[in-house]
Amino acid sequence: MPSLRSHLLVALLKLIRRKRIYASVEGLMRGIADVRAEGPHRPSATLQTRLSIQLGSHQGHDVYTVSPREAAPSSAAPVLYWHGGAYVRPINRYHWDLIADLVTQTGRTFVVPFYPLAPEHPAPHVIAWAMSLCAAWQAHRPTQPLAFMGDSAGGGLALALTLALRDDDLPLPSSLALICPWVDVRVPHPQAEQTARIDPMLALAGAREAGRLYAGEWGTAHPYVSPLQADLRGLPPVTLLVGARDILSHDALALADRLRDAQVPLHLSVAPGMVHVWPVLPIPEAHQARSLLVQRLNDDTNASSSPSA
Repeated sequence: MPSLRSHLLVALLKLIRRKRIYASVEGLMRGIADVRAEGPHRPSATLQTRLSIQLGSHQGHDVYTVSPREAAPSSAAPVLYWHGGAYVRPINRYHWDLIADLVTQTGRTFVVPFYPLAPEHPAPHVIAWAMSLCAAWQAHRPTQPLAFMGDSAGGGLALALTLALRDDDLPLPSSLALICPWVDVRVPHPQAEQTARIDPMLALAGAREAGRLYAGEWGTAHPYVSPLQADLRGLPPVTLLVGARDILSHDALALADRLRDAQVPLHLSVAPGMVHVWPVLPIPEAHQARSLLVQRLNDDTNASSSPSA
């Protein structure tokens, strides 16, 4: 049963009409203009005191590297974190809170790119940029793999990038952690219409328009835009977190079925009553989800370091 704080958060989301951002094409475009004027959120002064944070860039886009300040960073694979935002909105402070918590709990380094956003940069450009970032990492650290993690659109991007790397016979991440991923930008599942009535964050009209803007010349059915449609064989182990009060949940669960069919190792966690990307939110259930992510990252570390790995 959802906690009292979770119920209060849902009430607040309804009060501030959070869903209006995606309720229409006009609302989506107004929202894009607003967040572009504000700009991406950057690590706060508090986070910079707690953690070691370095700012770099790749092909004109900022890339942050976040590591523990006090303890030596873990020797495990760094985590390349892809933030959500429907491919059109930049990183926000809730993403930074999740990243900081996971860095602290795991001792791992997190690499956080401010990847190019649509509609200025559609999917062909974004995937090419992301592959170039991975190639640059491999060129400087050829023996050190990456793990991928992402929420919402960032989860879809993490999955699509893994597919693109596999298709080009390039090094794959050691694992994938997908938090409420957007795996088909068309949001085609017939039950999405019904779930939209109780989802306090997302609506179909704006989400589908954001997906169209992102798809560009590839179109919305392209497997690197909607990776639910892809051949999923040969992927690394996947951790999949799904909130039941989320219009994207049905496609995420369909992804779980397809991963099983492709014999990809899968850890699925479905949270009844939880909204979209609840692990980034200030509710007790987020702490539970973060503990699961920490456990899965630790399991990934142990598997990678075992003699049979």
